[in-house]
Amino acid sequence: MAPSIISDAEGHSVSTSSVAPKKSTSTVTNNETTAEDGPTFKYTSTRKLKNAQWQVSNDFRSDVVTVPTESMMQAIIDASVQDDIYNEEGDPSVNALQDRLIELTGKEAALWTLSGTMGNQICLRTHLTQPPHSVLLDYRAHVHNWESGALPVMSQASATQVYPANGVHLTLDDVKKHIIADGNIHFPPTRVVSLENTLSGTILPLKDAREISDFVRNFPVPEWQKPIAMHLDGARLFDAVTAEGVSLKDYCACFDSISICLAKGLGAPMGSIILGSKSFIERAKWFRKMFGGGTRQPGMMAAAAHAAVEHTIPLLPGVHALAKKTAASIADLGYTITLPVQTNMIVLDLAANGIPAAAFLNYGKKHGVTVFPSGRLVFHHQITEDAASRLVDALRELMEDKKAGKTLESYKVSGGYV
Repeated sequence: MAPSIISDAEGHSVSTSSVAPKKSTSTVTNNETTAEDGPTFKYTSTRKLKNAQWQVSNDFRSDVVTVPTESMMQAIIDASVQDDIYNEEGDPSVNALQDRLIELTGKEAALWTLSGTMGNQICLRTHLTQPPHSVLLDYRAHVHNWESGALPVMSQASATQVYPANGVHLTLDDVKKHIIADGNIHFPPTRVVSLENTLSGTILPLKDAREISDFVRNFPVPEWQKPIAMHLDGARLFDAVTAEGVSLKDYCACFDSISICLAKGLGAPMGSIILGSKSFIERAKWFRKMFGGGTRQPGMMAAAAHAAVEHTIPLLPGVHALAKKTAASIADLGYTITLPVQTNMIVLDLAANGIPAAAFLNYGKKHGVTVFPSGRLVFHHQITEDAASRLVDALRELMEDKKAGKTLESYKVSGGYV
């Protein structure tokens, strides 16, 4: 059942599956703020952090560029500092974060990992027990393209790359056409179907996830072989379910394992959470240790991530609205946008408009905004309306100069996602 929708203070629609910020327990005396259980952090405490927040408010390269909020820094101060490996019961701040994600997603168990790459690869390795085997995925998938070739190294698995017929996201028909059954010794059978939501800012709808999941989980396998697993790279899953207006628990029910990045749209300093059954997570702990993911005092980062969950989820509708508004303005200038703008990303086809990447970078710099040469623009909760306006101004000037025949800088540049 889809959640009801409420409106925040700015009139944005927010799913009730989102999390409301917790009330502060601090008091103010003589212009100094103190918390009941310790000192309260203010941005004025450190000039570097305040300057960094101003810089990222103009940075459209990625949502990973965000800096900690005051609530995150306060959480770091108040966090537990126990050993998450030696202590059998784990670190309290880590446990609290894991329990919160279990509550939100409806999965049985959760495990803190250092990064999204680590989380994805731990999940895949836990599923993939005996080669030969393969993973069916979108040809653009992060687990295949942006994780240093970890899949064949860590799991001895090959990838079945699928080009979505609709040009946006995988569907049941795509999976049916490319899934590899047991029986032909020339081909590694599919053991995991790995989906991604969002992917380049586009949503894999709940309807499609359910159809694929039902098919995959009932796909015939030998008696000795466990069913094909469903994995979700949900690095930006909160963006997806917020924008689609569906239940997070309903979405997560389609998958046997999920990796959620806490440092992208949610804005935590670092870390991801993987989720699955209790037996799956117990097995995954071995691979986390094997991959170098055991940490001694992770409570500070886990506490910051917990604060990010509470603070940022209600802000996502506003982020998406600003991205869509900006996309409409950019499209009016004549730019080619390659994918639907459904959440927080605008993907431009600079080549289609004859725009050199170097010019794209430099016109942005001239107007005080930072972009990647690929043409991907990413909005996050610390981007300002003013920055979005200056981005449009930069692209307007660039397009006008191109149409006027002005020579645009075209030296080679590199960096950034495609």
